[in-house]
Amino acid sequence: MSLSYFSTNVAMLFITYGIIFGTGGGLASIPGFSITTVYFKNHISLASGCVICGAGVGALVFPYLMQYLLDEYTTSVTFLITGGITFNIIVAGALMRPLTPQVKRNPAPTQCNDDALSERTKLNSSSNSQPKYDAIAVRSSESPQTERVSTKKQHEYVSDKNCDVESTTDEKERLCENSITRNQSKYFYLRDPVYILYVLAVMFFAFSYITVFLMLPAKVLEDNESGEAVMVSLTSLVEICCRIAWAAVWDCRFFCRQDVRQTAMFISFVGAGVLMSLSVLVHTYTILLVWSLLMGSLMGVLWSLVVPVIVDIVGAASTGEALSFVMLGEAVLFLFGPLITGSLLDNSGTVAASFLFTGGCLFFAAMVTAAMRYKTI
Repeated sequence: MSLSYFSTNVAMLFITYGIIFGTGGGLASIPGFSITTVYFKNHISLASGCVICGAGVGALVFPYLMQYLLDEYTTSVTFLITGGITFNIIVAGALMRPLTPQVKRNPAPTQCNDDALSERTKLNSSSNSQPKYDAIAVRSSESPQTERVSTKKQHEYVSDKNCDVESTTDEKERLCENSITRNQSKYFYLRDPVYILYVLAVMFFAFSYITVFLMLPAKVLEDNESGEAVMVSLTSLVEICCRIAWAAVWDCRFFCRQDVRQTAMFISFVGAGVLMSLSVLVHTYTILLVWSLLMGSLMGVLWSLVVPVIVDIVGAASTGEALSFVMLGEAVLFLFGPLITGSLLDNSGTVAASFLFTGGCLFFAAMVTAAMRYKTI
């Protein structure tokens, strides 16, 4: 960002702001999201909601800050100041430290492995009518609920009493997690259809999210109204509040269930799709403000579900790696989303085409979420 101060043409900005800053921002984002599964065991949803709301705070504050800097200084100086603000990421990254010293994994059998082997032998010999798999389900010590059991033999694991959430110590948790990780293939979730569907749903949601904040000011101006910055800021504020509030809700006993979370995601996608489609009928500032606040609340609900649903699908131990592929899909849509919506705006001459296309994307994401629920059952 700071190197953009020395840019004298658009080509240099592509390198400094586009490639260098974009790469650094992507490398800094993934640890910021995935670190919550390391530091938090019981309130992952709330912790991840607080982390994700940072993007909403940025969308709320930075438009006013950038406008002030551009009015007071030049564009080059604005790049320099925002680059100095961005350097604070280094301080935040320095605070991400392991809670316990790193322990080299020992391939020798542990107590967790011995108990798992004896349990597996007991279960395989108890009944000849049941299929004799090499492994059965594991109750994750990282999640307050039972992991979803894959029907494939290579993804099934042994239930171990030492891995139980209520009766384990930190040392047993570490041993059990290492045992499970050795039995799993590194990227097992890439063969899980539920995870693939989830990545697809989040990609279309990312496209819809960026469209709202790109096209909302254009919608205000198209209706010959003013106050587009205030509307975008209020939408971001509502979204922030909903992210934190709903993130706390997903940690409650009833709402921490996987089926409830996926159902909530489906309902939110449908509601956002309906709102997006109805935007073409809105032509007054007051009604558009109500529309934007409702849309911001639904976006907040969806963002608060991103990390908890991943934990439900792949388990807390693999959340970091699985989240990286989700964010890669988001980045692709963030890249091509403005190009698509801008092309629709240029060809049609109105924002209605962009909003209708985005509504269709949200309905498609709802269909994908319904397919996730079907696969989970």
